[in-house]
Amino acid sequence: MTRLARLSLVVAVVAGCATTGELRYYTLDMSPSGQARPEYNLDLTRLHAAQALARSNILIKKTSTEIEYYAVDHWAAGVADLVREKLESEFGEPERDRDVILISGVVLAFEQVDVDGGATAHIKLELEFRRANEGRTGDPLMKRTYEANLPAGTMEAGSVVRALSQGLEEVAVRIAEDTSAL
Repeated sequence: MTRLARLSLVVAVVAGCATTGELRYYTLDMSPSGQARPEYNLDLTRLHAAQALARSNILIKKTSTEIEYYAVDHWAAGVADLVREKLESEFGEPERDRDVILISGVVLAFEQVDVDGGATAHIKLELEFRRANEGRTGDPLMKRTYEANLPAGTMEAGSVVRALSQGLEEVAVRIAEDTSAL
């Protein structure tokens, strides 16, 4: 192969790799819905994401055994950080003279699930609740798994992200109700 032909081939390959599309970044709607009314100050102390959610790409569950990720649609921050921030906005500012409940846990699912005729947004959180004065050493007051599934409208990342935001609003209401019963 001539030197010019090799150079042309390298330029063509590099140009092909450079046309993957412009990246798009998403965050959740951090505006509080005003639906969650906890009787305690709820403090999300430790929240981490399952390994499949560690990537910045938005996860798509294609089937019960197959996942993939959006190529150009990414989270603007880590999933656990976004979930924590959204829940904190739903719970509101801490109030003086209220007991504090510490919440820790794992985000097990925060994804698009492909279904016949479209997509749903799926959330699954496994959480533990403790009194603040007992810290991490006290026995949990309760352990709960929270799930939400909302239709995404379309099979586009933006629709899924909006549905995930709404799903966390529903989860926040259930958390507030559960902790109020403690």
